[in-house]
Amino acid sequence: MTFLQSTIEEIIESERQMLLAAESRYGKYYTNARTVSIFLSRCVIGVNHDRMMFGRFLTLIKKHHMLALFSTLRLHKVQAMMNLRQVLEAGAAAAFAIANPEQEHFVEQDAQGLLDPTQELAKKRYVWLEKNFRDKSDWIKATKQRINSSVAHANIVSSDSTFRIAESGDAISAPFFDIEDEYFVKTDLWLIASSGLELMDLFYGVNKGFTVIDFRSDFVHCVACLARDTEFLLAEMKSTDRFKKAVAKYGLPGA
Repeated sequence: MTFLQSTIEEIIESERQMLLAAESRYGKYYTNARTVSIFLSRCVIGVNHDRMMFGRFLTLIKKHHMLALFSTLRLHKVQAMMNLRQVLEAGAAAAFAIANPEQEHFVEQDAQGLLDPTQELAKKRYVWLEKNFRDKSDWIKATKQRINSSVAHANIVSSDSTFRIAESGDAISAPFFDIEDEYFVKTDLWLIASSGLELMDLFYGVNKGFTVIDFRSDFVHCVACLARDTEFLLAEMKSTDRFKKAVAKYGLPGA
């Protein structure tokens, strides 16, 4: 498909077309990521009143997970991964909040009443996560590191998606949308789905010791089905030469 991008109006219409045509463009990779994102937004049906900190972070997770999906489909990889990093950070905080609901763990207040969510408080949450849920902690760290090293900061590698020199050498192409590579888009869709599933599993595991969050009655069954579908897509990606080369050089969280 050709997506016009010369004016704001064209960009808006092209992004609409990208989302509406997502299933035909990326098939089961899109439907899997979409289903996970929707289930993530609906899997919690109740939160105890004293666990509103969890509720706050869950709203961030839901929003930025869907934005990561949208950005991937609209061919904005950097934006997608920045949103996914928000998901991971909010996910770590949400898990911690299930066990430690007090506001003092998340924000400090100065004499003027100004709130400061300090890095020191964030570090304490990660220490708790590493101590109590080491596997999930390692996964979050590895995924964040991959995002930080590749797209979190401006670099010449990420610029390759929006810059080309003509074969003649006398012209350049600098599109608004990323130059589409179906393989990379599908990989990002898998990562988005996998991240949602990992966090839902983490929340469910933390809650077992407190029973302060109510999940849907079909939560375990649905997550298991979605995880099976996501693992199938991973196996499919692993069978390609491009995936094998990428893992050999960079690694892939959860692979």
